[in-house]
Amino acid sequence: MKYVIIPDCIKDMDTYRMKGIDTFIIGLEDYCIHYPGVNLERIKELSKENRLFIAVNKNIFNSELADIKEKLIELSKLPILGVLFYDLGILNIVLENKIPLPLVWHQTHMVTNYNTCNYYYDKGVSYGFLANEITLDEILEIHKKTEMKLMVEVFGYPIMSHSRRKLLSHYFKSIGKEKENRIYHLEEKENEYLLKETKDGASILFGKLINGTRPLFDLIRNNIDYAILDMQEVPMKIGAKVLNQYLYISEHYQDIEDSEKESIIEEMNKLIGDSTNFFYQKTIYKVKKGDNQ
Repeated sequence: MKYVIIPDCIKDMDTYRMKGIDTFIIGLEDYCIHYPGVNLERIKELSKENRLFIAVNKNIFNSELADIKEKLIELSKLPILGVLFYDLGILNIVLENKIPLPLVWHQTHMVTNYNTCNYYYDKGVSYGFLANEITLDEILEIHKKTEMKLMVEVFGYPIMSHSRRKLLSHYFKSIGKEKENRIYHLEEKENEYLLKETKDGASILFGKLINGTRPLFDLIRNNIDYAILDMQEVPMKIGAKVLNQYLYISEHYQDIEDSEKESIIEEMNKLIGDSTNFFYQKTIYKVKKGDNQ
């Protein structure tokens, strides 16, 4: 299994590369959501020293089709690993124009089952970035029943939703105040959320970090292709500790006994919290027979 970093900012890539990680997801400026975006020329420079997946994961407008087609053609000339897409227009452009680009199906909450993975794989899509809302058992089932290479997020603040509306700016305007920060915290009962706004709109993130330490052992054992560490909004000091621990697990997991495993998990719980997201908790429950609710 390989680790892929989503850096908090582009300059952080140098630090992670010094730790032996050279694979990153960054965005194509003006065409990405929730990723640090740079222009095509910068991608060309970065691709010389790094292995890159490029996010082109926003909804594409008709007025943008000609431009994004040209940019996809330019990306295909670079040694990048693949392009993450949300809008199926990207898939159609690549297929119709026979652009030699590996594609990553990245429709956030919709990448949840092996049948659809196989459908897109047959269309020529190489990778699937699995939804954060499925369980470890479901991930392993998908892995067994598809040839598609899979990506699983094992650390980071999971994105819940995105809106093209400038939700924070509109809110502060409505109360007669200026928006001062790039990100805000929202507390609701026992949960916390992060609200983040860019020129492309507003994203809502769950306010607890995914702690994928426990499921990581099974993901490694079952040869899942890529584990994603999203370092956005995470202090470098914390992110580096998490990466070091995950690298140790990858290198020594066959020799780690149960007592050491539990010790590692407890240490990580203290560092980043014990939220395993939905790895061990189903998000969909069938209505019981006879239940009218």
